[in-house]
This record gives sequence, C-alpha cells and structure tokens, in this order.
Amino acid sequence: MKVMVVDDNAIVRLGLQSVLQRIEAVHEVIAADSAFSALEAYHAHSPDIILLDISMPPGRSGLEILPELARDASVIMLTSNRDPHCIREALDAGARGYLVHGQLGINEVAGAIETCRSGGLVLGREAADVMLNPSTQGAPNPLRDQVSDREAEILDLAATGMSNTRIAQQLFLSERTVKNYLNSAYPKIRVHSRAEAVALWLSPPRSNQ
Repeated sequence: MKVMVVDDNAIVRLGLQSVLQRIEAVHEVIAADSAFSALEAYHAHSPDIILLDISMPPGRSGLEILPELARDASVIMLTSNRDPHCIREALDAGARGYLVHGQLGINEVAGAIETCRSGGLVLGREAADVMLNPSTQGAPNPLRDQVSDREAEILDLAATGMSNTRIAQQLFLSERTVKNYLNSAYPKIRVHSRAEAVALWLSPPRSNQ
C-alpha cells in the first residue's frame, strides 16, 4: 500500500513518515510539502491513502485540492484545524476521515489507515461532534467535560451504531476494556444503559438547561 503525506510543516511531515514506515501494510511513503507538489506526486505515484493538511500557505489549501485527490485515493484530513465548517466541507468534498494532530500514535495511525482502506470512515472527536450534531454546526458536546477522553471516544463510536467488538477492533482494545470504559462513563453522565447513553450523547443538554 502506498501512503502519501501532504503537510507544509517539515517536522510534522517527517514525524508522520517515520510512523508510517513502521506500519507493516505500508510499502511506500511519499511526501509533499504543498498543494502543487501533492498534485504532482499524486499523478506520478497513484497513492492508495493520502494524509492531507488543510492550511499550506502561500498556495492552494488542502480543501481546494481534495476533490481531485479523492477521485482515486482515500483521503484522511490530518490537520490542526478544528473548525466545524472546515470539517463539514472536507467530509462533503469526499474525505474519508478527519483527524487532529496530537491525538495519534502509531496504533491510531495504523488503525485509521486500515479502516479507511476497508471503506470505513475515520473520525476524530471534533469530526464526530460535527457528524453527530449537525444542527449545532459542530458545537462541542458538553457531556465531554464529564468523562475521560477515552470514554468520550468510545461513546462517539457507540453513537454511530458500532458494536463493542467493532469499537475494540478500531481502537486496538479488548471488548472487555471497551465495556469497562462504557460502564465507567454511565454514572458520570447519569444513565444506566448503553441505549440511554447513546440517546443522551446524540442529544446532549445545552448550557441553558
């Protein structure tokens, strides 16, 4: 599998290259530092997966070239941009995932690539909020402040309809660990079951309530 990294920040680019080279399924890593070089590399190498930044001044942005890249490759936005409108625009334009820097280790990157490769959608916490709460245009879920980051991540996935087995596979955890995280989260958000938790997570109380 060929993976291309597109980021104007050399430190980020080299770091991702290092991580990707340690993933067994990745046979070739291609790097680009601008929209122009990304398009050149895309046509020259035909990557399977592309990790694409958004802001790459002074040229075109990742969002501008996304539709062309997404024609024959699976594109995961990997950026520091948390803006809900950018998230929605990227997913509407064909991105197969949206992840924010600083939340990923080698297991997370490998899992994201495998999920994307098999046709799945890869969403970080911010993107999951946008998808789960379109009417609020990505307003943060206030329930997140009441649970741990991992519990929130698992609740996000549960709210998309994923089973504990699927969640465990995606996050490289055991099913028992997933269940333990859910059971730990329930009293924090004052529910008693998975069904109650998902319903509340999808329609959380807002600050005026």
